[in-house]
Amino acid sequence: MKKLLLLILLVGQSVFAQQIEIKSTELVKATESGGFYFALFSPKGNYLLASSPNYTGLTQIILKTNEVKVLTQELGAGYDVKISADESSILFKKTEFRNNLRYTSLYLYSFTDNKTVKVENAVRERLTPVFSQNKPAFVKDKSLVKSADIAASEIIPFINIEDRKMALYKGSSKTILTPSGENESYFWASVSPDGKHIVYATAAQGTFVCNINGSNAVSLGKLNAPVWLNSQWIVGMDDKDDGNVILSSSLVASTADGKVKQALPTPSIKIALYPAASPDGKQIAFNNEKGEIYLMNINIK
Repeated sequence: MKKLLLLILLVGQSVFAQQIEIKSTELVKATESGGFYFALFSPKGNYLLASSPNYTGLTQIILKTNEVKVLTQELGAGYDVKISADESSILFKKTEFRNNLRYTSLYLYSFTDNKTVKVENAVRERLTPVFSQNKPAFVKDKSLVKSADIAASEIIPFINIEDRKMALYKGSSKTILTPSGENESYFWASVSPDGKHIVYATAAQGTFVCNINGSNAVSLGKLNAPVWLNSQWIVGMDDKDDGNVILSSSLVASTADGKVKQALPTPSIKIALYPAASPDGKQIAFNNEKGEIYLMNINIK
């Protein structure tokens, strides 16, 4: 009788914890041939950007029409690409090697006239592109570079990784944050939509959420490639590999306080990788090992 009561309680807790309802999971037909990875939603949700397994090139996938358009084939273009708030342009990087040294340059692509303009020449320093609304800017050599017509108040808070630590750029200030220790290596860091929290991962301790000032870090356990679903929920992946090949990967959602963790099953897709959240928090895009992109339609209760 006690065992039965315990089972009922556990089932009740499980049902209570189910805060995200999966309505459907559908293949984006334009990607059925494979080769599309690291999906990114545009700010209004009208299209996705995708790249290759090694971040070479960028492709636009218009969701309403399933139209596919190759934007660039440059090496490194798919890594850390940014989209303007009005969806009219993107900032992407080009990687090249000279005498075995790596150089990075920055480009602006406009959908209005389908033209690409160089924003920053190739440099050895790391470049991090950002948009202030629809105006391009970037971090170079640990400093924000912006045009004079961008006011400090227009800079939306963002995280840049510098010397393996998190650098919070907010307005005209920069603050180095190390909520899990100064000797940790930080990555996969981003600010919540409401600007109040940061999700980040460390090499040794897993994924965390902390306040925007770096205080009160809460562990989410293993949640790789985390992205904000909204300001309360984060989605990431639980992947396993043998050192060379990914053996399995599933999607997992967690509340920002770490109190609720929920699997997001994809029964027909054994390997679900690199989730991206739509601006309205109603869709999750992800790719499988073949580079087919799927859209998971959800309802957050």
